[in-house]
Amino acid sequence: MYRKLAALVLAAALLCSCSARVTVQRYPAELPRAESPAATPTPEPVPTFTEEQKSYGSAALLTDATVLVNVFLNDAAHGQTWDAESRAAAVQRTQLAVDWITEQAAGYEAAVNLICDRSADGSDSTLTRSYLVQSAMQGGENSEESSAFLDEMDTLCASLAADSRLAAYGARHIAFLFFLPISGTSFTMAHYADDGDSFYYEYSCLYKTDAYTDGEAESPATYAHEILHLFGAPDLYEGSSDPYVDEALVSYVADTYPGDIMLSTYEDDGSSRFDAITKEISPLTAYCLGLTDTCPELAQFPLLADMTPGVFSYGADGEAGSAETGESWPGAVAV
Repeated sequence: MYRKLAALVLAAALLCSCSARVTVQRYPAELPRAESPAATPTPEPVPTFTEEQKSYGSAALLTDATVLVNVFLNDAAHGQTWDAESRAAAVQRTQLAVDWITEQAAGYEAAVNLICDRSADGSDSTLTRSYLVQSAMQGGENSEESSAFLDEMDTLCASLAADSRLAAYGARHIAFLFFLPISGTSFTMAHYADDGDSFYYEYSCLYKTDAYTDGEAESPATYAHEILHLFGAPDLYEGSSDPYVDEALVSYVADTYPGDIMLSTYEDDGSSRFDAITKEISPLTAYCLGLTDTCPELAQFPLLADMTPGVFSYGADGEAGSAETGESWPGAVAV
């Protein structure tokens, strides 16, 4: 269900490390082999999801307690692995991203409870796992991962969710952060209300290094950007495929909220910061996330009033198009 548009790539390269999600035909995938936990069949009987779950997916609203599970992907056969130092750095960037999101939400008087591994090195075996990938990882500027890879991740999500300890954390919701040991452009696979009980589990794919910054690690701001996608935040740059993010809205955001993290994760000079996140969750993004029940833009951009905060959905024609080109492509949706 990886939705990708070629026209999106250039704009995404300039603005933030995030790509869109495209629908691909899905084929039955054999259960992959995991380092921890051991791969197990999808639980029987198949889970029955409520109507609310069918709308939101495994990650609902930021104000709901949600467990974030880190999964470090390794491909030892090709020398693509995570060493202890890089793994610890990624865990710490995740913590920084979660803390920043929590602080930003507090500015809207909203309480966020994102539960993540708080160890220094990713040693919490419940919230941080390692996994041996069976399908090839591609990465690169387009990050066009194969349908085999995405199917494998879907299967892994179901297995890990069945093995999770949600109740121990007082949470009903779960999402996954997959860390790929290669260079690429990070992206998120979010659930859409139109999907119903399909593609239920939501996850972000975070690359070890940013394909557009000459080998620099992905920044905490990119982590935060992708995590917010899990909860309904749309891309607000040119090329966004969300049906209500058109050229007028993109221009408005650039002028009014130039620091919005869904517009760009880079600093003004194009660099990345690793000690802090200098961006903001604007009132517009806060509304999309369900942190507030209104925003100043509702009157000016009436399509916003048709959306349900925290929920992605297809456009009226069942497809989403590019804000830059106005075109649409089968199954494409914004992430």
